[in-house]
Amino acid sequence: MLPAYKLELNPIARKPLNLRNVSPANKGISHSAPRARLARCLPALACAAVLAPAAPTAHAQGSLTLYGFADVGIFRPAPGQPIVLGTMQRSFIGLRGSETLAPGWAATLNLQTRFDMGNGRLEASGATPYFQGESTIGIQSPYGDLRVGRALTPMWQYDWQYDSWDNFNRVSSVAWYVYHPSYRTDPYHNGPAGEYSRLNNGVFYDSPKWGGMHVHVSAGVEKNETPDAAGNRDRTRPLAVSLNYDGGPWSAMLTAERNSAYDNTWFAGLAYAFTKVRLMASYSQTHLSAASQAFLGDASARRSAATLGVNWRVGAYTLKLSGARDFQGYGTAGVTDYATGGVDYALSKRTTLYGAVSYRHSRYAGGGTGFGAGISHSF
Repeated sequence: MLPAYKLELNPIARKPLNLRNVSPANKGISHSAPRARLARCLPALACAAVLAPAAPTAHAQGSLTLYGFADVGIFRPAPGQPIVLGTMQRSFIGLRGSETLAPGWAATLNLQTRFDMGNGRLEASGATPYFQGESTIGIQSPYGDLRVGRALTPMWQYDWQYDSWDNFNRVSSVAWYVYHPSYRTDPYHNGPAGEYSRLNNGVFYDSPKWGGMHVHVSAGVEKNETPDAAGNRDRTRPLAVSLNYDGGPWSAMLTAERNSAYDNTWFAGLAYAFTKVRLMASYSQTHLSAASQAFLGDASARRSAATLGVNWRVGAYTLKLSGARDFQGYGTAGVTDYATGGVDYALSKRTTLYGAVSYRHSRYAGGGTGFGAGISHSF
């Protein structure tokens, strides 16, 4: 007996599913031919078998949730770059699935693709797979959640909590530029520059919470001996561990990660919230292998950065300020400082207008401003 499945939008914006478009197009099919009629009906029947309520003897209940974030703005992301119209933050759409297996146990599915609102194309990042955001299947249990596939490592999954723009804005998020400088989570076989935040062919574990404490681990299964386009082979299997605390007004995180090129990085974040103000700080340090240093063109194998940020909510407005220092700078830029500011205006719980400006100055590469404004909608 098939389990019952419920297809729905994110509960924030719940709407009934329109099944009128489930049937295939009837172009070229004769309505008088019985076989043709059967062929037309089979896809709809298959959908009905999955979506219809199960018989009383079914032992499991499943659901599919459609979710996403749409963002578009006009912006110049950094000094010397042209003004563009497109996704200033991140635009993505995903599908989460869950099926109850037993009390406290469930099977899970998460597929997420990311795109640019300006032209509708897949986001240009790494090797740009179709499910660039995530593609995992797993098991939830009282002992924690286990997933396998492609996903953010623990460091990237939680470091957004210590940046004023959630590591999510091309203009004003200092984390976008200085978190874990020059570190790539999955450097080989992932496009011309590697993948900076997601691990392919990985295993991911998220623990339950114990008094606000929680632990997260990810590990790469494969060690690829086939050279990539630049002739590089995996030297080891990737591994990452994170210890987190979220309780009351405090949030803290300490995490370390090693990639297949034998680069390693660690990150510490701390945040405190009171009334309508949230204060944030972070420090990260990276050590690059000789191969990565040469490929990226960095003058130093040691890379480090620190950030500070504050968010202040005033009614529907959220004022944001942040600053950062990249102590070595990318390439030969030398010490690079960032200062950013901006404001969000909540039109509703799901729709936000925002604007932001940024200033960057490097010791040997000069500096300049970035700016932008846009609108976003979550569902």
